[in-house]
Amino acid sequence: MLVSIPRRLAAAALAAALLATLLSISSGRSADAGVKGTEGAGPKAVAHHAGAKVIKANNRGPLPRLFRVGFGAGEPTVGVTNEGNVFFVALPGSASKVIRSTNEGKTWEDVSPRLPSGQELHRVSLDPYVHVDDTEGADRIFTIDLTVACSYMSFSDDEGESWITNPLACGRPVNDHQTLFTGPPKSSITVNYPNMVYYCWNDVASSACSKSIDGGLTFTPTGFPAYRGVTDDMNLCGGIHGHGHVDLKGNVYLPRDYCSQPWLAISRDEGLTWETVQVAKNGMPINCGYTSCTDPSVAVDRKGNIYYLYMAGDHLPYLVISRDDGKTWSKPMMVGAPGVNDVNIPTLDVSAPGKLAFAYYGSTNSPYQGCREECERKDFTKTTWNGYMAVTANALDKNPVFYSTTVNDPKDPMKRQRCGPGRCDTSVYDFIDIRISPAGKVWAAFVDACILVCNTKDGVTDTGKDGVVGHLVGGPGLL
Repeated sequence: MLVSIPRRLAAAALAAALLATLLSISSGRSADAGVKGTEGAGPKAVAHHAGAKVIKANNRGPLPRLFRVGFGAGEPTVGVTNEGNVFFVALPGSASKVIRSTNEGKTWEDVSPRLPSGQELHRVSLDPYVHVDDTEGADRIFTIDLTVACSYMSFSDDEGESWITNPLACGRPVNDHQTLFTGPPKSSITVNYPNMVYYCWNDVASSACSKSIDGGLTFTPTGFPAYRGVTDDMNLCGGIHGHGHVDLKGNVYLPRDYCSQPWLAISRDEGLTWETVQVAKNGMPINCGYTSCTDPSVAVDRKGNIYYLYMAGDHLPYLVISRDDGKTWSKPMMVGAPGVNDVNIPTLDVSAPGKLAFAYYGSTNSPYQGCREECERKDFTKTTWNGYMAVTANALDKNPVFYSTTVNDPKDPMKRQRCGPGRCDTSVYDFIDIRISPAGKVWAAFVDACILVCNTKDGVTDTGKDGVVGHLVGGPGLL
C-alpha cells in the first residue's frame, strides 16, 4: 500500500535538508591525524561462571589490547562500521572530536565535521555522543553534542569523509544525558533512510524521546515520557536513563535505575506509549534522586531475548534476561570477574542469541564491601580501578561461561580513589561504551584518568583524562 507523506512534514524535511546542507560541508581532518595507538598489557581473560567461580581447565580466554586515541575523553561512546572502521568520540576540551581508526586501532585520526575554512562545526559540547548504525545498507555515523539550549547533530554516509549537520536536533530545548540510537520502523514510513532515529534525554522532570523518519534531518516528539521524574508517592527519581535500543521488530527499549532500582521502559508503537517493568529487586539501597546511581544497559538479540546489565546494591554487576518480551525475568546473575569487589557504570552489547560482551570499571581493593553506605571518601585513598571487558557465547545456557580481563595492566590503573556510584568523581563521567562489530569483534570505550602520576608508588591524584579503546583478540566466537 502506498502511503503519502503529509505536505507539511515534507516541507519541513526539505527545509531542514537545505539548512543542513548549508551548514554541513565536509569532513576536514585536523593536524592531529595519524596519532599512534599503543597496545595495553592486560592479562589473558579468565574463564568463570556466574558468581565469579573460576574454571581452571578452560584456557580459551581472549587477549586484551588497549589503544590511546591521542585525545582526552569524559563519557565516551564507540561504534564500528561494516567496513571495520572504528569511531570514538573524544572530549579534549569544550568541544568534542570524532576520532577514526581504519587499521584496527593502530592509528587514529580526527575526522570531525568542519567548515571549508577548517573551523569545527560542533564547537561546544556538554555531552558528546557517537552512534554507528551498522545495519547493512545504512552504515551511517551520527555524532551529537548538547549545547545549553539544544543539540548539534551531524551524520556521515562515507565513513567520516563528509558530514551533513542539523543544528537543531534536540526534540525540544533544555535536555541532558542524551542517547541516540537507530532501528527499523514499527509503523512509520521512513524517508530516504531505512531506519528510525531515536533521540532520548533527561529533562529532570522525566525521560523523554523524539524520533526522526528522515535519517536525522527532522525530529518530532514520540508521545508520553518513558519515565516520570516523580513517582506516585512523590519520590524524586529524575530523568537520567541509559542508552536506548531498538530490536528487529521495531520495539524501543530505554533502561534506567528508577529510584535506584533497575527498570526498563518498552514501547511497541515508536514511543507513543510506554510500558515500564522492574527487572530485578536488588538495586541500590539509597535513592540517588534526580542524578543516577548507575547507568544500566540493555540489548536485544534477533530472536527477541532481552539482556539487561546493571550494578546492584552490593556494587557488583548483574545480568538478567527475559525470553518473553519483558513479562518475566531470570534470576539475577553476578557476572563480575573473579576478585572484583566494586564496580561502576557497566554496559553491554549483544550479537547472536546468547553472545554478549560487556565492560565496566572494577576494583579489587575497594573498601565498599566492609563499610557499605557508611564509606567516606578518605576510605578510598588507596583504591585502584581498572577497565574490565568480558564476553560469553552461551548466556542463555543454564550455567554460562564468562571470560573476563582487565584491558590495562593492573599495575597502571585507570583511576584511583573513589569511583561512583554514578559519576566517577570529576574524571570519568556518566557512562562508558562497548560494541560488537558486524564482524564479531569487541571494542570498548574507556577514560584513563591516571596517565601521569597514578602509576607511581605514592601518586593518588588523577592527572589527565586519556581517551582509551579496548579490544579483545581471540576467545569464543560471537557471530
